[in-house]
Amino acid sequence: MKQLKIILFFLIILFFFCLGVLITTIEQTPEKVTEYREIVNVTRAIDGDTIVYETGNISQSVRMLGINNKEV
Repeated sequence: MKQLKIILFFLIILFFFCLGVLITTIEQTPEKVTEYREIVNVTRAIDGDTIVYETGNISQSVRMLGINNKEV
């Protein structure tokens, strides 16, 4: 009976270890991102992370995420 409890204990630990490895593997798989470049003219910078650009006849405002522009 004592051996059964020990085996069950190690099986539970092994299960959680495998589950942790599986979860971290799933989180680290990169998503497929299609990247392309386009030449545009920046017409105005509103603040540190928002710009207005013009391509052809179209003018658009873009806010760039993940940019830290706090003053020191």
